Amino acid sequence: MRKKAKRTSRKAPRGARPSRKVTPRRKATKAAKRTSRKRAAPPARKAKLRQVTSVELAPAIAQPMKPFDATAAPRCRSRIPIEIEVAGRRERGAIVDLSSTGARIVGIAVNLPPGTPLRIRYASGVAPVSAEVVRATGDGFAVRILPR
Repeated sequence: MRKKAKRTSRKAPRGARPSRKVTPRRKATKAAKRTSRKRAAPPARKAKLRQVTSVELAPAIAQPMKPFDATAAPRCRSRIPIEIEVAGRRERGAIVDLSSTGARIVGIAVNLPPGTPLRIRYASGVAPVSAEVVRATGDGFAVRILPR
């Protein structure tokens, strides 16, 4: 019988991880990590400065800006069936654009001048709302909702 070789074991310090077997894959990973650490950061690029002439700015300045109305109330696009009452007549239509201050009504072929008072009745049966015509549109008219 053969004698067993005596093993000398060193105890690792507390908190140290046990050693792992080094495989070829592990070696490649370690080598890649080492090389990636050694890479220097790319040099910072300097911004190219160029002279801007007033001729280049002219087209940008000359373009008209879109008008922005900061006082306009947010709009809600929908299709709410309604019935309007004007001078004793009732007509059916729909609100397609609604805000807290007004609405756009379509589907009614009545020529109403601006300032004409009317009442809007919703199909859901909510109490009627007073409004006045503001302007005519291609497919109907716009109204301003009056306070109660």
